[in-house]
Amino acid sequence: MNQKIFILFSILFAVVSAIISSQLGAMEINWKELLFMDTIESKVFFELRIPRILFGILVGGSLAWSGALAQGLFRNPIVDPGLIGITAGCSLFASIAIVLGGFIPFLHSIWSVVIFSFIGGMLSCSIIFVFANAKGKTDIESILLSGIAVNALCFSLIGILSYIASESQLRNLSLWNMGSLGGASWNLLKSFSIFYVIPILVSPFLAKQLNVLILGEREANHLGISVEFLKTLMILLIGVSVGSCISIVGNIGFIGLAVPHIVRLAVGQDYRFLLYASYFLGGGLLCFADAICRVIIAPSEIPVGIVTALLGAPFFLHLILKRKKSL
Repeated sequence: MNQKIFILFSILFAVVSAIISSQLGAMEINWKELLFMDTIESKVFFELRIPRILFGILVGGSLAWSGALAQGLFRNPIVDPGLIGITAGCSLFASIAIVLGGFIPFLHSIWSVVIFSFIGGMLSCSIIFVFANAKGKTDIESILLSGIAVNALCFSLIGILSYIASESQLRNLSLWNMGSLGGASWNLLKSFSIFYVIPILVSPFLAKQLNVLILGEREANHLGISVEFLKTLMILLIGVSVGSCISIVGNIGFIGLAVPHIVRLAVGQDYRFLLYASYFLGGGLLCFADAICRVIIAPSEIPVGIVTALLGAPFFLHLILKRKKSL
């Protein structure tokens, strides 16, 4: 498929998903009522649904973009950003806040939990970078092995916290680990939106260098690319993007793994198109999945991480089988 056409399709999919999402929910919105700002419909629409829609597009886009970047870093199309340990670090620190928050004075509010979780993701990313860096060089294999070790350690500690948690805390832990956009608000958007627009801002500067990196580190060095600086920058960008997403919405699987892979099958390896298409397709997918969450058992909702897996996994398996037959 033509790369530019697919990017337009991805943007259109995100826009259509946003429009559909604005119409779905526990309350039916009458468009005429939106003209009057003091009505319940207008408050629900502008104070709850619009921030949630924007949040879904930005978070989904950042997760998919981070997945594309991680796959470029490891030069492997089936790599997930969670392998670097950022997701596990965020989850561990969020679990600490949920279970032990009553004993830690500065963890009394949701904002504190979000910030604490973000710090956990950055800390795990830093630990992995230190272990993977030797004599000024970052070893990709060491990043992967360190990520596996950090994941194992963090999830073991989460298991201990789950064991000592009360019933209400255990439920909060379970819900957080399944992901939700229910906490979206204008305040969160104002505070964290800079992290979600970073991918769009830096993509033009990364695309060319990532295309060269596909050839191999030695070849990229010969062509004038500072490979060590590029790898360090990629790890930092993945850490900031994924950490800022997971710390607010919890664990949302599939997006970072499958969306970039689907886009790669459609547009090829050219990162000038791959990064942008992944961002908009991932944003549209998460926004659409969140809309489904709100209507399946309305007025209650199910965690969005469950829906993204149910929507994406069968399609992803279909693509793998199709690729297998073509070999």
